[in-house]
Amino acid sequence: MPLQNGARAAAAVEAAEAEHRQGKPAPAPARPRPVVAVLLLLLRVAALCASAAAAALAATHGAALRRAPFRLLLAADAIVAVYSAFEAAAAAWEAARGATLLPEPVQLWFDFGHDQGFGYMALAAAAVAARDVAASSCAGGGDAACARGDAAVALGFAAFAFLAVAALVTGFRVACFLATGSRSPPPPASY
Repeated sequence: MPLQNGARAAAAVEAAEAEHRQGKPAPAPARPRPVVAVLLLLLRVAALCASAAAAALAATHGAALRRAPFRLLLAADAIVAVYSAFEAAAAAWEAARGATLLPEPVQLWFDFGHDQGFGYMALAAAAVAARDVAASSCAGGGDAACARGDAAVALGFAAFAFLAVAALVTGFRVACFLATGSRSPPPPASY
């Protein structure tokens, strides 16, 4: 069975201690690099900002809020903002502590599945609202209310884009877990 979470580090410590007992100098311990965790944190914060701004703009667009597509955009982006806030907190925890909140396999599959689900929800809401904006009298553009509607749609698409990239990163982590038993890729072999 592949080594999981801290088992790889424990095996490296045991190997270093065995080499030390044999009189060989111990190499400096390799510190895990939380590059992927920090990347996920940045993507989560960006998705949070984009979806919260889209929800706020959709909520203040009074005329458009009477139509179902903008109510859907408001609801979807509000849900994505709440999800992104929780995931940003979990990513900050992981970047700071090096451990996941939930057991590693559960956390990886949870992140991967929910990133896809909420991302596609944001995409669908933004697409429906974009079609509604194009069909409305705002197609010519000009006034502030139309610009606010366009900005809400654009930010909804941005929230989807950040969640889509996060889904790619979490998919990479799932693939690493399935291949090696750890969410991180194995360090390069030193000869």
